[in-house]
Formats: sequence, C-alpha cells, structure tokens
Amino acid sequence: MTLNPTTEIISSASIKEQMRLAISRIAETNCPILLVGERGVGKRSAAERIHASAPDLRGDFIEIPCGEVDVESLLAVLSHNCTVYLSELSSLSLPVQDSLVRRYFRSGHTHNGRLLFGSCREPMDDVRSLRLNEDFYYLVSAVTLHIPPLRCRKPEIPALADELMAQYARQFARPKPLLRKEVMDYLVEHAWPGNFPEFQTAIKTFVAIEDQAISFAALRAASPSLRVRANHAPLSLKDTTRAVSTQIERQLISEVLAANAGNRKRCFTRLNSLSLPHSQPIPSPE
Repeated sequence: MTLNPTTEIISSASIKEQMRLAISRIAETNCPILLVGERGVGKRSAAERIHASAPDLRGDFIEIPCGEVDVESLLAVLSHNCTVYLSELSSLSLPVQDSLVRRYFRSGHTHNGRLLFGSCREPMDDVRSLRLNEDFYYLVSAVTLHIPPLRCRKPEIPALADELMAQYARQFARPKPLLRKEVMDYLVEHAWPGNFPEFQTAIKTFVAIEDQAISFAALRAASPSLRVRANHAPLSLKDTTRAVSTQIERQLISEVLAANAGNRKRCFTRLNSLSLPHSQPIPSPE
C-alpha cells in the first residue's frame, strides 16, 4: 500500500478513532515508524498496538532505550521475527546512528524484525542541533505518528475516566465512584502536564480513597507544583509523578487527621487500609 511521507494525528474530538485507523493502516507496512509526542502520551502503548495489529504473525515486542543500544546485539535481535521499539531517539549516539544507516537501512540484507522509534522531542530540532544525523532522521521518519497530549483530547476525558475508574474499582475491590460535575469539569479543563500517568494517579486516588471531597482537594493541591517552571522547561515524567504522589499523600494525611479529630490511631488505620504506596510518613498511632 502507498503511504504519505508522514502520517499526522490531528487534535479533534475524533482523535481516538483517528489513532485507531492510523495504527491499523501503518501496522500493515514493514517500514520503520517514528512515534512523536510529549512524555506520558502513550508512545509505548501505541508501539505495542502497532505490533499487535500487524497482519503477519510476529514474535516478541522488545523495548530498548536508545541510550543502551548495542548495534551488534540489535542486529542479532532483528534477525528474528519481532518488533523492536527504541525509546527516546535523541539519546541514540551519532556513531550508532551512522552504523544503523550502513548496516541496517542500506546493507541490502533482508531483516525479519521491525524497528519502531519514539521521541518526546521534535526530531527536526535535533537535526538542526546536530543531535540527529540528517540521513538517519529521514530513514526513520518516512512514517511518523504524532500523538497529541491529553490536554488536546478533552472530549475523551470523561470516557477515559470512566474506563479507569472501572479498572481500579476491580483492582481495589471498591465501588466505582460517580464523579460530581465539578470534579469532572476540573478533569476536563486541567492541563495535565504529566499526561496519562498524572491522570491515572488522579483517578486511582478517587477510587481508592472513596471520599470525593478529600480526593478533589488533594488533586487541586497538587496542581500548583505541576506548573511549567520559570524557564518554561516542562517537568520530567519522573518529577511530575513524584510531585503528584507527594502532594496527594500530604493532603490526604492532613484531611484524614482532620476528619478523625486528630486521633492518630484512627488516622493510621484509615491510611493503611488504602491500596496506595505512601512516600509521606504516616502518623504513628503511638
């Protein structure tokens, strides 16, 4: 089948369907695919869906961080029927890029495995800054899937929240909550700088705590720490996740103490009944 040089995902109310169709379409090809999007938008998940949607029977799905690529080992893996996802393209060294151009893309040999690449940066910026070899970039980006951030997918948020609440309700053996309108409005309008990991943490909290007032207060309390830094550099996924967890747990401890009139024993029992990891010290009942 013939593909345009680049496949773009455009932000709209039908993004989910567009992504499904795009993944189905590009899964039919055997050429490399570049997945571009902010941290936490689901590039790895999209790569797994491309692998699962391939019409020919493929072997394993293997993820390798670009900073850990060994060309000899990678070529050996690609001799088998598999999909290899190389995450974070800008971390791939220039010597490795040059070697892949010569030994994979232009070697004349047929490889059974398929290469997928992920990048949270705009690849052309890395080409201009000489972080990416221009020949290598054009070889890996013939088919590019741009995955929009969660803030551009607002129409999908209610359905995503409902799906996650059902999942966590089963996981925690708790009733699936019915979110109040003000809570759902907040979920839709929030910028979600941490994308899906931040969103999942918020929904997990609503299910696990079973008190929307406490959960909502914790979510709003966490928001200021997730704003863009003064130098306009976005928080990393690791920093975002840590900020969300810390703020939610701090707020939760405060709210539970208040709800139990400062009784630390009851607070300790309540907090430890929740299926959430705690990075904040839980007040001792002693």
